[in-house]
Amino acid sequence: MFEFSAGWISLKDRTLIQVTGLDALHFLQGQLTFDLLTLGPDNFGWAAHCTPKGKVLFTTLIVKTGETFLLDAAIGMSEPILSRLRPFILRSKVRIEEAHAHFSAVGLMGGDLEETAKSAGLGPLPAVGHQDERSGLLRLRLSPDRLMIIASPERLAELPAPSDLSSQSWELGNVREGIAEVTPLTTDRYIPQWLNWDRIGGISFRKGCYTGQEIVARTHYLGKVKRRALHIALDSAVPVGTSILHRGEVAGEVFSCVENEQGGYEGLAIIAGEEPSDLVIEGASPQALHILPLPYAFSA
Repeated sequence: MFEFSAGWISLKDRTLIQVTGLDALHFLQGQLTFDLLTLGPDNFGWAAHCTPKGKVLFTTLIVKTGETFLLDAAIGMSEPILSRLRPFILRSKVRIEEAHAHFSAVGLMGGDLEETAKSAGLGPLPAVGHQDERSGLLRLRLSPDRLMIIASPERLAELPAPSDLSSQSWELGNVREGIAEVTPLTTDRYIPQWLNWDRIGGISFRKGCYTGQEIVARTHYLGKVKRRALHIALDSAVPVGTSILHRGEVAGEVFSCVENEQGGYEGLAIIAGEEPSDLVIEGASPQALHILPLPYAFSA
């Protein structure tokens, strides 16, 4: 998936929130699209938090370590998450706070992931979609070529993990794996299915009520998803939110855009229609965009 050797990435600038307390599970179960009852010691999950109208305010990778739930999200999402969740606590025995005093994260990604991990003394890695905890390291295998490690800052400092790659490489991983991670620029604009959250296991249609569930469930059971996040290739960078045109009509907009290892650009775009073609980026000098494959299908 990546045309570069595996390297380490500091993820210390990403948002990392911890939720603790006797009512933490019950509280999060009522706020997130993911069913936390399926969360165990060997798996993590993808989740979204929505408005009552079903628009996604934030997305998160959620993991449990001991009695603590950790929410990993994009850079700049700490304040939006805290300000949104804290008012719902009321009398619940829940504490929500930034986790960086207790936890930090690094990433390892690239084509020879297993060998690089082995040379760092990490031993066999968990299977894709699973996690394990060894020697104070919480290891999450996001894909065949991407690993996240969460631990105390002191424990991470012991790893032979120089920051070879930039955070932009981590964003490229999200793009190629079809993970439409909401940022401050894209919050409160899309329902979860438009972001393909149903395709990565981020929506439970069997759990109890959560904020925005009515709209999310109605889209699933009564209607067809009319927009999807597609993987696109571009010749030059464009701002998030730039319109995408199909024969002069707006067909979607750019959700993310990041430089790849060849010097071109890739991103995700929210596009209407089943088989879009002849798409161009709106601008003084319109550029064509190309649809690239995603690692999952849209059909059930």
